[in-house]
Amino acid sequence: MADELKDVFSKKKKLKLMTHVLAGYPDLKTSQEWIMGLAESGADLIEIQIPFSDPLADGPTIMAANHLALKNGITPQKFFELAWSIKGAMTVPFIFMTYANIAYAMGMERFVSLSAESGASGLIMPDLPFDERNFDLFSCAKKYGLSVIPVVSAGISSSRLKKILNRTEGFLYITLRVGITGAVKRIEREGLEFIQRVREMTSLPLAAGFGISSEKHLDLLQGKVDMVVIGSHLIDLFHSSGLSAVLNFIKRCKARTRRDRTRSHTYHHGIGRLSQG
Repeated sequence: MADELKDVFSKKKKLKLMTHVLAGYPDLKTSQEWIMGLAESGADLIEIQIPFSDPLADGPTIMAANHLALKNGITPQKFFELAWSIKGAMTVPFIFMTYANIAYAMGMERFVSLSAESGASGLIMPDLPFDERNFDLFSCAKKYGLSVIPVVSAGISSSRLKKILNRTEGFLYITLRVGITGAVKRIEREGLEFIQRVREMTSLPLAAGFGISSEKHLDLLQGKVDMVVIGSHLIDLFHSSGLSAVLNFIKRCKARTRRDRTRSHTYHHGIGRLSQG
């Protein structure tokens, strides 16, 4: 299953799209249609989140979606039932995102094994330290054929980042800002400089998220990372214009990544800017 993630990045140069979906939002049926529609519209990888009452890494948009899904009665059991229902029909790999409390409540190894059985290729658990003493998620995930995708932000020390990179086998998720998720109009320079810092330390595929909301953001990140992650903006689009707007946006993004470019973004003295190339 972890090999499916390697396959995602096997085609060089083209920027990949990872989309975030909250299971059970706004209801189970719609979220299933959402997931399948994203796969058909050009997503290369889909991150499916288990609803949680206190999603610390999530901003107001995804937090509100979590609360609605929970209000509608979505449980980890129903989440895994959803995953089983799409497993055979999916044309792209998917990974699970959750918070440690949910996995600990189920039993961490049981959670990992169920994730593998229901078709996941990897796991994101942003609030579980990579060196957690009570449970080694990396070793357990490897036992069941899954990759752990660490989430790192600009405030991390170089020594800690190096340790995380040494344990990472799939790809690394970089946040474009320190804090919580949520669509923004402008990607800050600090996020771009952090990408460069990480790139100088590893050859692992890099994904970037936390704020991506336009096709211009994809242009800015093209050549700097291997994948972009889009989540909050899709929920905002759904609120304003429905699922068709979400899928049309992903189709436009996919078309954008396929274009041949006479201009590319490169770094000069640590600052992201346009250059001829």
